[in-house]
Amino acid sequence: MTTVKLSQIQQELRARAIEAATPWRSHVDEWDRTDEAPYGQVAATMAAAGLCGLTMPAKYGGAELTVVDYVVVVEALIATSQSWIVAEPTFGSTGPGPTIVLRAEREDTREKFLPDIVSGRKACAIALTEPEHGSDLTALATSAVPDGDNYVINGSKRFITGSPANELYATFVRFGDQPGHRGIGAVIVEKGSPGLRLETGARFSGTRGLPHGEVHFDNCVIPPENVICGPGHFAELMMAFNMERIHNATLSLALAEAAFDEAVSYTSGRSAYGKPIIEFQATYHTLVEMRMAIDAHRLLTQHAAANSVEGRFPTARESTFAKLSGATMLPEVTRQAMILCGGDGATLDHAAQRLHRDAMAALVAGGSPPVLKNALASQLFPDHRFRQ
Repeated sequence: MTTVKLSQIQQELRARAIEAATPWRSHVDEWDRTDEAPYGQVAATMAAAGLCGLTMPAKYGGAELTVVDYVVVVEALIATSQSWIVAEPTFGSTGPGPTIVLRAEREDTREKFLPDIVSGRKACAIALTEPEHGSDLTALATSAVPDGDNYVINGSKRFITGSPANELYATFVRFGDQPGHRGIGAVIVEKGSPGLRLETGARFSGTRGLPHGEVHFDNCVIPPENVICGPGHFAELMMAFNMERIHNATLSLALAEAAFDEAVSYTSGRSAYGKPIIEFQATYHTLVEMRMAIDAHRLLTQHAAANSVEGRFPTARESTFAKLSGATMLPEVTRQAMILCGGDGATLDHAAQRLHRDAMAALVAGGSPPVLKNALASQLFPDHRFRQ
């Protein structure tokens, strides 16, 4: 695994992450086969290792580390275990969920939810995507209507990572009849709330074992302190997803490293025509190209992390470029790893095909390449209007 020079603290964080992730590596193939994983046990392991709430404020139980530190930990967790799931508690306690709650208009909202989220005791999913709207986020229809001091939520969400396992759902809703982004705000709905229905959703070819479900609100009543912010804060809420894009970029980096290692191990240990496969020019040229693609992506990811505001808040442009780079680099690297592993690479007995399936899920998670390019174009060319 290629890394920049790490500080003493980062070396200790990386060692802790490797230690916490190593026992789970032997379970990953089973999670993939059964599409089930003991998320609660994984979360407890990460919390015990002190790998939750890494960039969150100490006031709410966070470690107040930097995004660069976060990248070091997540890469080590995923590259070691070869699984998204092992890093999910770190992401859930540091990523867009707690970042959105951190922007709550009321302190009692932050005090009610952040300590449990940041510590890893409760997991907070982001309920954003809707069945009819997908990436057209400003068209969402899930509504929040006042009812005395409370609010009544109606609507549906899909492709929600964490449903039905998570305890909390940070939900994007429309307040009133104001169209577009100006009417959108966010609330938290707690598992067990009357009118909240959590269901297992579509089955995915990759990221198996990580719950992806649906969230339905049928006259679901929430108290006023569960309102994160009312309408008019859409841009601020979307800033929270910069951390998700850094996470996705790091995920791509770690899975690509794992695929590269699998390819090197296989081609070094298997011979053909009297010599190791790695000594054929077609093989080592491919490995060099894979290594170059991974290291180029590493630079973009580290650049985005290092340029975070106050060290803890990634910027939109850099994090989006890093996410786009990873989403397009990773599937090609894993595809080449499958090819280098020959017929074995396409069997369920070898990791290469699993890594490739996970790579295809990473291609669209957190924003597909066309959506990311739309966002980047609007930042690169602010004098022009890109209505998507």
